[in-house]
Amino acid sequence: MIREEYALFLNGLKNVLNKGGDVDAYIKQYENRNVYFYNDACIKKILASEKNLMLTTDLINAALNLVGSDRIENPKLVNPYVPGELGRRSIEPDLLLTNERGGEIPRDRISIEIQHENHKSLYSDRLVFCVARLTNNMVSKGAVPQLENLHVISFQFFDTFKDSPNYRHTVQLRNQEHMVYFDRQTVTLVEVSKFLRLSEKFASDNCRIALWLRAIDALNREADFSRFVGDPVFNVLQNEVKLSNFSPRYMSNSWMKDYDDAVLRYEGFLDGAQDKAREMATKMLLKNKPLAEVVEFSGLPESEILEIKASLDRK
Repeated sequence: MIREEYALFLNGLKNVLNKGGDVDAYIKQYENRNVYFYNDACIKKILASEKNLMLTTDLINAALNLVGSDRIENPKLVNPYVPGELGRRSIEPDLLLTNERGGEIPRDRISIEIQHENHKSLYSDRLVFCVARLTNNMVSKGAVPQLENLHVISFQFFDTFKDSPNYRHTVQLRNQEHMVYFDRQTVTLVEVSKFLRLSEKFASDNCRIALWLRAIDALNREADFSRFVGDPVFNVLQNEVKLSNFSPRYMSNSWMKDYDDAVLRYEGFLDGAQDKAREMATKMLLKNKPLAEVVEFSGLPESEILEIKASLDRK
């Protein structure tokens, strides 16, 4: 599902739960769909899973453009997804790993962030604060600072550098002559929306992160995925985004609800959501579903559904 569709799905799920409806029946309508990948709770379950470390490592190396001996090879999840638990939030990044180097210092700490909106300087502030917090956590109180390598990867859905022809940016502390002052902290910004919006311009770009962005986009849109099936990493990804892998309990947790509310409230998707709800109601009426069931699953008022039904009867 694309983001708007996923928001509508979650909104419908919330309505069914609030009314004590049949959750399994509601979800069954979507059993062959994919979740929206760029969602905090979804990416946590997919990438912070021990069984998917190969998948996570490949994405990290692609985003950081690491090759050869520089690649992250031995990641350890600091905040792994635990099946049956909803996990913690707000006190930690979306995803945090360390790269073990046989006990050597410095290790590599890698954090993955997802950000859809940029309210003026809010996200820049948030990202800098995240770097500071992760840095602070490397040093015990009273100890002499011995910092590890820190890589913060941010997938963004707004153009941070609007005038730049690039969609991937490496940010470090530098002086006025662009000389790196401290090379052990890097913020990597991946402008997803720019890459997708200018797809023709980047058509010849076949670096690993470009392939990842195209594969994720195809899965979000549930488009033809045949070009990626020969890649074992993307085969795993294709399976992990299936909605059937996510329990109703997990999909109804606070992460998901906050996400859904933010989409509908701040991004003006209410009109689109309403159209999709009417489309769902129309399909159910054409299948002669009971009126009460159509109301429950579409979230539309009974009066509006009766109007749709009357319009269908006139055709």
